[in-house]
Amino acid sequence: MSSSMHLSGNALTLNRYHMELHNLGQRGDIKYTEDIQRDGPANAPTWRCYITVVSVLPSYDGDSIGQTFWHSADQKQVARDIAAQQVLQNIGFKGVVH
Repeated sequence: MSSSMHLSGNALTLNRYHMELHNLGQRGDIKYTEDIQRDGPANAPTWRCYITVVSVLPSYDGDSIGQTFWHSADQKQVARDIAAQQVLQNIGFKGVVH
């Protein structure tokens, strides 16, 4: 997997998607729940991150409200970031939160 990913033309490195989603939540643009689960042996776990969109401001695509986005990976942060990337794309997030 590439260590650099793109969202709507703005480069975000892996490990930033979850931070961007968190920042949107802190601003009140989105409300979401997050559940992280670990399966498998301690030396080779599989992490699953589930993010459910509870609400978004009208400036975002509300079709994602109530939907759960998830990703499974061998690293917790990768699972969180890819699930967050899915949320950001589906709500129509177009830039970096400052």
